[in-house]
Amino acid sequence: MKILKPSIPDNCRIITVSDIHANLKHFKALLEKCGYNKNTDFLFILGDLLEKGEENLATLRYVRELCQNERVILIKGNNDTMCDRMAFHDSREYFFERISSRPHNTYLEMAKSLGIDSFDNDFEAKREKVNSLFKDELDFMKNLPLAIETKDFIFIHAGIENRPDWQNTEEKFALTRPWFFEEEHQAGKTVICGHYPAYNYKAANNSNLPVVNKERGIICIDGGASVKWAGQLNALIINFKDGKYFFETVFQPIGEEMRVKLPVTSSCKPIYLNWEKQDLTVLEEREDFLYVKINQTEETGLIAKSHIGQWDGKIHGWINLNSFLSASVGEKFCRCGETERYFFGISEKGQVGFLPKTAF
Repeated sequence: MKILKPSIPDNCRIITVSDIHANLKHFKALLEKCGYNKNTDFLFILGDLLEKGEENLATLRYVRELCQNERVILIKGNNDTMCDRMAFHDSREYFFERISSRPHNTYLEMAKSLGIDSFDNDFEAKREKVNSLFKDELDFMKNLPLAIETKDFIFIHAGIENRPDWQNTEEKFALTRPWFFEEEHQAGKTVICGHYPAYNYKAANNSNLPVVNKERGIICIDGGASVKWAGQLNALIINFKDGKYFFETVFQPIGEEMRVKLPVTSSCKPIYLNWEKQDLTVLEEREDFLYVKINQTEETGLIAKSHIGQWDGKIHGWINLNSFLSASVGEKFCRCGETERYFFGISEKGQVGFLPKTAF
């Protein structure tokens, strides 16, 4: 596993971001909020720079330029391998399956910039042209390191294996391990990762903000941008001063910023829903919402009709139950979706949920 080991001075900041997913405008806004200084700060980007968003090529070019500075390090995420797979490994059939499932992807943006709008004819010739003219970009993404190690921290996209020689973690594990925040490791350092949105964990308390497990030495910083119904970019800032350090979090929601005009008070306490390991029974329909029971825990609450799905013959939910927010006049709210009577999004304090449209 390719690991970079930069020398970190006693007094500096490491700004750590993950899972940008081609949200370039919001990434730039996040860096501005952080007060990023290229001369004094380190910037570590923990993979999934590309895909799912719509500014792939521009994001790649911007970050490649940032990486000319030795204080900026980008490591590989699972989505960052997509370019290489489409360029050199996918069969024609699988190539078109990717296009169908992900119409906004980096490789297609490369092709379109060359005037190639379709691969239906002359498939191999067109692919060779893209590969040739974007050789530098493809090589850059292919050769990214998998991890960064400092005196106190390990930075990786998804996670490390639970073994003393964690440096020998398999690449697939490092790039794709889900639920790593709930696992253990033997590295003797704090592991900072992305890949799996923090919102998925109960410890996030109904937010997208980074989650910290001091006992296990794991911090997950993925804000769910372009993945969750309401997502954001997180920056975990590690402030080093005289041999000690402390953390600071800055976040940039993905959506339309609004201002609350009328106060809202909610007495509801959100109920954690593990979307992968739980299923629901619908008990009653209530306007924009369904009153449901989590079958594994017997807990009941409200979930928006638009935030449920059905597979394996069962009903599943995408968000926590009873996600109704309180808000003060003048407070910022990032709108990410809506029902007939409610806006869904992210509060100024980072909570995810609903506010009535009448509040605006």
